[in-house]
Amino acid sequence: MRTSTLAASALAVAAGAALARRRATRPDAAPPPEPAPPLRGRARTVTTEDGVELHVEEFGAEPPTATVVLAHGYVQSSKLWAGQVRDLLEARPDLKVVTYDHRGHGASGRTTRDRATIEHLGGDLARVLEAVAPAGPVVVGGHSMGGMTIMALAEQRPELFGDRIVGAAFVGTSSGGLDAVTWGMPAPVARLVKRLLPVLNERAVRAEQAGKPRKVGALDMRLIFSKSADPADVAATMEVHRACSAETVAAFGATFSDHDRVRALKALADVPALVVAGDADLLCPVEHSRVIADALPLAEFAVYPGAGHMVQLERRPEVSRRLLALVEQAVRPTAEARPVESPMSA
Repeated sequence: MRTSTLAASALAVAAGAALARRRATRPDAAPPPEPAPPLRGRARTVTTEDGVELHVEEFGAEPPTATVVLAHGYVQSSKLWAGQVRDLLEARPDLKVVTYDHRGHGASGRTTRDRATIEHLGGDLARVLEAVAPAGPVVVGGHSMGGMTIMALAEQRPELFGDRIVGAAFVGTSSGGLDAVTWGMPAPVARLVKRLLPVLNERAVRAEQAGKPRKVGALDMRLIFSKSADPADVAATMEVHRACSAETVAAFGATFSDHDRVRALKALADVPALVVAGDADLLCPVEHSRVIADALPLAEFAVYPGAGHMVQLERRPEVSRRLLALVEQAVRPTAEARPVESPMSA
């Protein structure tokens, strides 16, 4: 088993390197587009119930007609919502769009291990909503662990949904059963990898404490992107992943086994929702999104063929259009809702 696992890993590394070479040397490859200028929001700090300082950024109108709050995924940061922030505000400058970094992630403060849980992230989201949207309708959206955070909030504060929170988007996420996911590997290999992962994470923590940075490479990206992903999106995501500490990776690793919140979705039964998945997602397979969609009577379920876990980057314009449509439906549910013309509809 050890030999076959090492061989498989070597083959995966070689395949990733070959793919990178093909992208780099392809003669007909179009020149990369100019990167968009960095987003500049209104930065603020929101303190959690247990004293962790969360980095929050607000963009757009003040006061707004509605507020959209976006939560990112595990080992990532709010920077990876930049495309959706731009798209939403181009279409609806009357909105306020808010992003924030989870505890232990991005520019937010660190957390103790006993509080590195999806349960605590749900409480953190409640504090963010109280601070950034004290009044008016709110639409929440979450990618991966961010979607699980919304479910934890629904479990803890069901009264918020349908009253303050009038719409919810779940992007590349799961309501439970993550221990059974094989990450695209044969099941016996996946079980072995998952048993070894906590040991490897602790080794990375010790290396980090000794001054060695956590290693992030092609294999990490292969888990979350499809083979056809834009190299610029992959590079930007790798940069964010490298900035996440080994301590955070290790601290949050166990919380996914405990995540089982399909029943919490009952709080959203009367709320318009969007469920988005890529059918090549190795971390939260499309079947997990289907379970969420089936539990939400008012949900639109969108599956993007060939897209991986980072579907909001790989299919950015399409995901943004659907998110905008959710906001329109949730905020202006009656027939007098004004039509919106946007470059996103092109």
